[in-house]
Amino acid sequence: MGKGERSARGGGGGERRQDSQQLVRQWAILRLLADSGRPFSVKELADQLGTSKATIQRDLATLEKHFALVEESVNKQKKVYRIDQRIKALESLQFLPMELLAVHAALSGMQLVSGSPLDDELAAVASKLRGFLSPRHNGGLDALSRVFLPHARGQVDHTPHREHIDGLVDAIARRRICRVVYHAAWKGTTREHRLRPLRLVWHRSSLYLLALIAGKQSISTLAVHRMAEVEATGESFPPPRVDVDGHIRRAFGIFVSDAEEEVEIHFDREIAWRVRERTYHPDERKSDLPDGGLRYQVRSSAQWEIVPWVLSFGPLATLVKPDAWRSALTDMLRATLPRYAGTSGDGDG
Repeated sequence: MGKGERSARGGGGGERRQDSQQLVRQWAILRLLADSGRPFSVKELADQLGTSKATIQRDLATLEKHFALVEESVNKQKKVYRIDQRIKALESLQFLPMELLAVHAALSGMQLVSGSPLDDELAAVASKLRGFLSPRHNGGLDALSRVFLPHARGQVDHTPHREHIDGLVDAIARRRICRVVYHAAWKGTTREHRLRPLRLVWHRSSLYLLALIAGKQSISTLAVHRMAEVEATGESFPPPRVDVDGHIRRAFGIFVSDAEEEVEIHFDREIAWRVRERTYHPDERKSDLPDGGLRYQVRSSAQWEIVPWVLSFGPLATLVKPDAWRSALTDMLRATLPRYAGTSGDGDG
């Protein structure tokens, strides 16, 4: 067993746990087979996805186990693979009441994908599931819809970017270099980039692309709704030697840079309970203060995400370090105070 396989196993020696790169590649195989409508050989799949035949064979073994993938023999030497469109297992599918609740709750929570191509796919899933259910069970699903209520605020309407999203999905799956015209709102600039798309990430009801921009070594984060043009080229790229999962883990919100700092925040007793009950970062450290407050520590580069977060607690939170961040926070407060000084709050000034 190689080093990569050992590190991919979870504790306890169970089945090999798949990383996100494997899942993306296997999803790419399913998408390729579904879109083409014809069977593919192992070599054809390997050529399309730019990987080895041994890797494709392992992926196919997984997909045969968990999906409706069919192996066929063309001759004595060659085997091809296709998707069984019938998926016979669904003919006898049965739902328990709590399973119905879980399905509906999951679909209700997907309001954040509204306007994207995924929206249509999820609606199709919901429609097909209802088609398999009896009238009694459909009535139960309608009743359960009153239990979970979708409530999204501040989300981005991705409807104008449906084609961009679909193009990025395909480019990630097939590892195709893209040409992207991007508007950086905070800089007020619009530039064209050649990039290698890696992942699409949902964050606070917005969709972001993680990519390697030509000329840069680190992963960049681009908001999809700020892309004016997206064009997948015919040029493919090899698997990049970057840890996408590790990059996401480092993020406090969505943005990451190499300028990480040791961050310490003190929360007063009146608000410490709220910070205790939530997880804001996988590597955060929390400890009690003598006065009943909470010390929050994390290593992060997300100054422009953490400083506004601290400010959101008003006088109940104190940014202790780093000093440069404290100075930035102080400058923000000084710039804000004149807007409120001498006003009664009724808008008359």
